[in-house]
Amino acid sequence: MLIRIKAFARYRALLGEASEVELSDGAFVSDLLESLATRSWELRGQIFDGSGRVREDVNVMVNGRHFLSLAGPATPLAEGDEVALFPAVVGG
Repeated sequence: MLIRIKAFARYRALLGEASEVELSDGAFVSDLLESLATRSWELRGQIFDGSGRVREDVNVMVNGRHFLSLAGPATPLAEGDEVALFPAVVGG
């Protein structure tokens, strides 16, 4: 199945503004993130912490909804879903 990716800020520099990823049917957000992380060690470090969990400063939106408000990394994906990646905005 084909998943559309939109990348913002530091993720855009590593992935490009928009791309598509082919995943097996029944894939989850965790599968997508792992697939993206195989592209470079730098990208892996931007997505996952040292224990292999998604970093707290990573926002993952699935069709406009934050993945933590769904099933987190276990959120199922479907053909044509759009996943956006962007860093948390902090500061004053």
